[in-house]
Amino acid sequence: MKIARIFVLAIAVAAGIIAFRMVMLSGGKPEQVVVTEAPEQKKALVLVAKKDIQLGGKLAAEDMTWADWPEDAIPLGVVSKAVNPGAEEDYLGRIAKAPIFAGEPIRPERLINTDKGFMAAILPKGKRAIAVSVDAETTAGGFILPGDKVDLILTRKSDTGAISETILENVRVLAIDTTTAGEQDKKSLNPKKTATLELTLSQSEVVAQAQKVGTIDLALRSAQDSADDAVAEDTRRRGVSYVKFGVTSQAGSQ
Repeated sequence: MKIARIFVLAIAVAAGIIAFRMVMLSGGKPEQVVVTEAPEQKKALVLVAKKDIQLGGKLAAEDMTWADWPEDAIPLGVVSKAVNPGAEEDYLGRIAKAPIFAGEPIRPERLINTDKGFMAAILPKGKRAIAVSVDAETTAGGFILPGDKVDLILTRKSDTGAISETILENVRVLAIDTTTAGEQDKKSLNPKKTATLELTLSQSEVVAQAQKVGTIDLALRSAQDSADDAVAEDTRRRGVSYVKFGVTSQAGSQ
């Protein structure tokens, strides 16, 4: 057994000597693997939102900052410091007509620079803003916020008591009192006087008539069925009856 072990050991030593001689004959140095570094990606400074900016929010100096952005991945229309180094000062005080999220590049087309009133600036073309008298009890306990969608329920007195009917559906709330979506800093608002609604001209006429004949309550819609193209659930009652020169007629909501 000892002779066999010595024989195996001798073979291993011989194999090592042969391998060493082969390395020496090939140049004396083992093959080296060369690792090349990827070229550094060029970057540019892009103007981004430092924090979330809500619809109607007025840009302040602390809302914007310059951030590194890969040059070959800069979206079209984004403001870069190389093109407009004074963009921070140029956009100071402008109004956001769409939400801008923290870290998102600021695009000029999403800002409003106008000398008109704020509400007129953010109001879509063809729409009207009309205020209705409300209180916490008629606005889902104060949990209706600017930007939410609501249904309008008219309650009026009758010979048999009171009648309630839905006169408008899926209406956007622009403001509660003087607080807009860009200015709210609480999860709920307790209105003391008014809610400002975004309406068409014909819808404005319906609301104006309704305020003369009864009380308007706002019913908060869920986020799932409050899209702009959401289908109304109940369209059986669409309007407010009123008397003009002794003739009874109805103001439609469409």
